[in-house]
Order: sequence, then structure tokens, then C-alpha cells
Amino acid sequence: MSLLLDHGHPNALRYPVSMVFAEAGYVVKRINAQMAAQTSLLQMALSTIPNESVKPAATQKAAKELMKHLKGMIDGE
Repeated sequence: MSLLLDHGHPNALRYPVSMVFAEAGYVVKRINAQMAAQTSLLQMALSTIPNESVKPAATQKAAKELMKHLKGMIDGE
């Protein structure tokens, strides 16, 4: 119940039991998607750090892709 209350369901205490389970499933899916997106962005950011085992062109390409992805997120694309 606290999961729903914490994620925008102020009337969760009045939900039927079946609705609580369904809505909790939606909240968990949304949280998991958010965590996956954060992990992906972190991996992209780490790929932009120059190191000896990666060619500089690959690092620069990763940096451009990260910037493109972030711009799309900010612009709502």
C-alpha cells in the first residue's frame, strides 16, 4: 500500500484489493524502466571516458551519442 501512496495514489487505501495489485504492478514496471534508463545513461557516460584500450574516435563517437540522447530527453523527443 505504501508503494502506491508514495507514487501518486493518495486514495489507494480505498482501492479494491484487485486494483491494489494491478496498480502496484504498474508502479513497479515504471520504477524498473526508470532504473534501466538510468543504468543505460550511466553506461553511455562511462563509455565517453578516454582509456588506453579504446581508440579516441570510439570515445568521441560515444560522447556524441550521449549528447544526442540527452538532448532528445531534454527536448522531449
